[in-house]
Amino acid sequence: MTIQTPYDPAPRQPDAVYPTAPPWAPQPPGVPAPPGPPWAAGAHTSHGQLMVPYPELMHGAARPKPPSWVPVVVITFLTMPFGAISAARRAGRAKHGGNPAYPYWLAFCITFGMGGLLSLITASLALPVYLSYLEHSATKAVESSLVHDGKVKTGDNATVTSATCTPAGVRGSNGLRTYACGLTLSDGRTGTLRVVADSKGHWSTVKTK
Repeated sequence: MTIQTPYDPAPRQPDAVYPTAPPWAPQPPGVPAPPGPPWAAGAHTSHGQLMVPYPELMHGAARPKPPSWVPVVVITFLTMPFGAISAARRAGRAKHGGNPAYPYWLAFCITFGMGGLLSLITASLALPVYLSYLEHSATKAVESSLVHDGKVKTGDNATVTSATCTPAGVRGSNGLRTYACGLTLSDGRTGTLRVVADSKGHWSTVKTK
């Protein structure tokens, strides 16, 4: 028994062949363009996608790397107002490269303000210490003068071997200050003098008790 295939009325299609011309090549008039892959049409105008998460990230891709603002901070901290020169130069270089200039001026202003505040705090703390040092030196100068200048006279020609002075008032506008000084004489006796002296140890107005 023989099984025959049913009759196919449709004519047989020719075997597919690879086109000799690319799909995007111009075709002669009246000749349809050969089939091609889906991306063939308009392939000469197609572009690849950006390999970045957001297109805005490509805006500064061609810009040169801006200069660092760290030297502005260092120079401003060390020289204070002269840091503006470094800030201006680096801001200009950044601006020429298409980068913002404000970070350098911001670094200068913040460092200048913090440096000024730090200087003010340091001065307010150091000034009392410095004045105390000056007054201590002045007191020592008075004590040395009482011992070595020979102005203290006694009836038996005893001399002053040591003196200990304590300020008894504030220093006036004329530069003089009152001291109460305890003296020890060469014969072992002690006494007290109330003197007025300047910051260099020159004293006067001696009163014995």
